[in-house]
Amino acid sequence: MSKVEDKKFMNKKSAYALLITMFLVVLFGLFSFSIVQNNTFSTNLNNLKYLHLQAKIYMNSIILYIKNASDEDINNFNLNDNRYKTKIVKNTDEHNITNYHISIQTVDDTPVRLSQSIVK
Repeated sequence: MSKVEDKKFMNKKSAYALLITMFLVVLFGLFSFSIVQNNTFSTNLNNLKYLHLQAKIYMNSIILYIKNASDEDINNFNLNDNRYKTKIVKNTDEHNITNYHISIQTVDDTPVRLSQSIVK
């Protein structure tokens, strides 16, 4: 082989090596982006699970409180957690049956909201 042919062969060899390196960098970049995205999604999902579970615990506590408390105490009820907003609406029909509509939702932008009605 002559020097010119050796030089062309080496240029082709380094061009293929550069192409393979670029392909591998892009491939591993996509894999790492996918891993980070899944980890972020999992963290957000765990946060939503926690908030929903906490709201459910509060809902059960409020239901027990309504069943055992007087109407005046129910009207003055306040949940001591700044992350949630509660709303209790009292409805009495013509048969003197009292319905309480309870709503608990998060104050921030997370979409956690529970609603339930009970009869006392």
